Amino acid sequence: MNAINVKEKNHVLFQICVVGAGGNGSHFVRTLLQTISGYLAANERPPISFDITLIDADRVEQKNFQRQLFDQDDLDEYKVVSLVERYADYYGLEVKAVTEFVTSLEMLANLFGSGDLNIGPNVQVVPILVGLVDNNKTRQLFDEFFHSDLIEDLIWIDAGIEGIMLFDDPSPAELQMIEFSGFGGQVVCGYKFRGETILEPVTRVYPNILGDEKTEFPGQSCGDTILNNPQRLQTNQMAAQLTMTLLNNLMDKQNIYFHKINFNAQFAQSKSTFIQKDIVEKFEALRK
Repeated sequence: MNAINVKEKNHVLFQICVVGAGGNGSHFVRTLLQTISGYLAANERPPISFDITLIDADRVEQKNFQRQLFDQDDLDEYKVVSLVERYADYYGLEVKAVTEFVTSLEMLANLFGSGDLNIGPNVQVVPILVGLVDNNKTRQLFDEFFHSDLIEDLIWIDAGIEGIMLFDDPSPAELQMIEFSGFGGQVVCGYKFRGETILEPVTRVYPNILGDEKTEFPGQSCGDTILNNPQRLQTNQMAAQLTMTLLNNLMDKQNIYFHKINFNAQFAQSKSTFIQKDIVEKFEALRK
């Protein structure tokens, strides 16, 4: 199978910044930290380490309890703080929480700065941006960062789910459309290596994202939408799990096998777009 192997040195330090701690994010973070704990405990694994940051300015609200991994004790707390206190402490991991929305290139550059990292001559830093905010303004900013000179290497993984159709006074046919909507989604892995785009990010796979002029940076959660149709939780969970599949491949073999995954949570369907030979050849030519 074709694969991009990102490992260049004996020790790989995965610098993971997770943006979004709501429907997709809370389920992803729990699985991520559990998986990392397992890798660190397995002595037979190759040397890997982690620098993990969770970023979101949302606070926990009552409406989040049934759809996200929060409870009454978390009410009014920052979501990222609650997740760190619950899961990072439980799995014995050091995780940073940033209680802000990502709204500038400067902030992204600071998040991926290497000043706080313990980097030796045999340590390779692999920056990974995990976007779990279904917000096109944020994606547009990430696209600008991805294609800028501010970072030379970056894996940008984005998970998105379709919205549930809403009608003011739905007809029987529209009610059926509502019932079957909100289950689809996609996970896209963009990869930039030595300043060159190896895998196009989500914004170039779905260029309508860049053309969205009405979008604004997040200021409120999507909890209301999810509350109207509980099935969307199922989609959040599948998006989180498929995102984790990409991370797990990187941890296990330091490999990227596929560019994107389209899925439908209602029918337990997913379709991966695997990396083609010419992409691997382009990557290997840059490594020489």
